Amino acid sequence: MPQTATTTELPSYRKIWQISYPLMIGFLAENLVGVVDTMFLGHVGDLELGAAAIASAYYIMLFVVGMGFATGTQILISRRNGEQKYRQIGGIFENSLYFIWFFSALTIIVSLLFSRHILGFMLDSEEIVDTAMRYLDIRVFTLFFSLGCVVMRSFFVGIEFTKYIGIAALVVAGTNFVFDYILIFGKFGFPAMGIEGAAWAAMGAEVAGFAYFVWIVLKKVDLRKYQMFRFKRPNLHIMVQTMNLAIFTMLQNLLSLCTWLMFFIIIEKTGKENLAASNIIRSFYILAICPLWAYGSTVSTLVSNALGQNCKHHVFPIIRKVVKFSIITSCIAYIPILISAQGIMSLYTNADTHYLIAIGFKALYVVGFANIISAFSWIIFSAISATGNTMIALFVESITLVAYLVGVYLLATHFPHNLEIIWSGEIIYQVILGLLSLWYFSGTHWQRKRI
Repeated sequence: MPQTATTTELPSYRKIWQISYPLMIGFLAENLVGVVDTMFLGHVGDLELGAAAIASAYYIMLFVVGMGFATGTQILISRRNGEQKYRQIGGIFENSLYFIWFFSALTIIVSLLFSRHILGFMLDSEEIVDTAMRYLDIRVFTLFFSLGCVVMRSFFVGIEFTKYIGIAALVVAGTNFVFDYILIFGKFGFPAMGIEGAAWAAMGAEVAGFAYFVWIVLKKVDLRKYQMFRFKRPNLHIMVQTMNLAIFTMLQNLLSLCTWLMFFIIIEKTGKENLAASNIIRSFYILAICPLWAYGSTVSTLVSNALGQNCKHHVFPIIRKVVKFSIITSCIAYIPILISAQGIMSLYTNADTHYLIAIGFKALYVVGFANIISAFSWIIFSAISATGNTMIALFVESITLVAYLVGVYLLATHFPHNLEIIWSGEIIYQVILGLLSLWYFSGTHWQRKRI
């Protein structure tokens, strides 16, 4: 059975690593879904590659809004775990599932009705819109299972029992790889479905991942201790309590992904080749920052637990310890870029699309450097939400994203043929995020927040 923290000792480096590494494996494996899709579609054609960039960014925008609610769930479960109010955790978990499934159903309906019009308004190429919608109209149905997995993960992170998160993500990534190969290229008697095959592969992978999580909860979790899987009628009070934490994170995530989508729209206006190359860069960049997401979840959980135990003096030492891990990991992740940026990009291309390497390989150096800066800025920013001040986190993110988007637009306008210069907007983002996060913790008002 999972062991939860009941002491007020400062978390050791070993404990931080024990929580972080399964999350790291989990984030890496989950995002391999997008990497494998990009690699396979890069061998289909640059139209599919570019359309997948737009469709994926649009889908992730829908996904992370629901993920914001799960972040509120994790913070609340972490706080109750620190307070040793274990019997309240099951109700928080189950009502989060109720809400996330309602949100998924509503989002699917809205997407089917309006997504084509939205993308058609924003994009110049009707061909890219049509191809993106072939993917999106299938992929959007995975929200039920992908967001269900996120709520499951929030529960395990909140009680500091992350052992099986990485395995669940490997189940998702492995299933997706097999289905991608079969359905995109038409193997073992299946028709070659191209970009639609990638969407169906994602569906099968998310179903497999959710099924594994349910099995682990039934086999490894003390259901009586946490009052889990009772599935009583929805409790509006618990949903409102979670929403009070989550609403600003949901808005923050929506704003962040809208900005990410706008980034690709700006890129699309500089040329179809830049868009295809940027999808390759995005694919690798997301993979490279997965460890930072893991450390961000770790610092969020540990800080929230420390505050639940009334150990405010542990907050800064926890942040410092996690930042050290994060910086070391980011520097190690930068080594492959320094050694072989062109080799990395060649994995995504074939003879017909090999010209994308010349367009985009320098941008990999830029995003690698930005990743090192984010090893500091993202960890401190993640700790803001852990204090319960999700409104301040939204404020910090909003200012940063506005500056980022203005910077990218100006760079793309003046240097449309220099993709590495356009991608240097990532450095602007990370620097401003870190400075504003430090400003928040320079005061003492964060210590008085109650949730």
